[in-house]
Amino acid sequence: MKYFTALAAAAALLTAPILAKPAAAQTEIRISHAAPLNSSLHDAFTLIKTRMEAKFPGAVRVTVHGASSLFRQGTELPAMQRGNLEMSSPVTFEIEAQLPEYGAFGAAYLFRDADHLIKTFRSDIGKEFADDVASKMGIVILDTAYLGTRTVNIRSDKPILKPADLSGVKMRMPPGPAFQALARALGATAVSMPITEVYLGLKTGSIDAQDNPINMTRDWKFQEVTAQVILTKHLVQPVFIAIAKPFFDKLTPDQQAELRSAAREAADIQIARTLKDEADATETFRAAGIKIVEPDVAAFRAAVQEQYRLGNLAEKWKPGLQARIEAVR
Repeated sequence: MKYFTALAAAAALLTAPILAKPAAAQTEIRISHAAPLNSSLHDAFTLIKTRMEAKFPGAVRVTVHGASSLFRQGTELPAMQRGNLEMSSPVTFEIEAQLPEYGAFGAAYLFRDADHLIKTFRSDIGKEFADDVASKMGIVILDTAYLGTRTVNIRSDKPILKPADLSGVKMRMPPGPAFQALARALGATAVSMPITEVYLGLKTGSIDAQDNPINMTRDWKFQEVTAQVILTKHLVQPVFIAIAKPFFDKLTPDQQAELRSAAREAADIQIARTLKDEADATETFRAAGIKIVEPDVAAFRAAVQEQYRLGNLAEKWKPGLQARIEAVR
């Protein structure tokens, strides 16, 4: 009896279907950023999602969370460093907080235009910067895009032509000491506030102004509570497509290569669209009756440089970096 029971058990094992190996775990890349969903930056990250999922179907899943819907503005970078987020779009001021030697990248009136900015970050200067960010912060900069050129946008019709005219004006700035110093240099009183609170702040008068690229003022609908745009053009601002290095290192070589390639394509498209968006937004605002003011930019530039000198801000910068950037053609 035991003999036949053993035979039956053996037969059952032989005829049982061979179990397939467990499927490889899907790699999930979460991208968090503060820009609105109708922005060129959001479109850039969506392109990365499309390319990665098409190249690695079923193996890679990418989710894009815009308008600070996953992490609050200013918290994405530390979230990547803690391993709580895979990708985001840090700006120079956030990196400067940990690597003050690169504070020159956030200096007002440093970059002449978007072309100068991109050439700088795609040169040896940008490579040195990216290498330091990777080794010292654990963040891989995949590519650099163009956030826009920041200008002063004010809710009243108060004449603003020079820095002294901004005296007493409460101007919202993103969180961080470097942004606060920039507001003071422009002549305004800095108010730290997440971008998602700016519309209500302008509407209620808790702030008088905000500084953003004109296309972002439009994308966030701030023009509905803005009387005039002052073209100070004080900051030609880069934005980085970045990923946590420990996570990036775990990707396969093919996945890393595709991600870098997708980031370059996304950045190129984002830059071109942002330049067009800035021109379109300016004309849209003029047609809507919003004043577009050409101030004394030389006076603003001089005031900023004096503030940097008095505050000894440049003393922390990497020696020779500013001159190298200015020499890029």
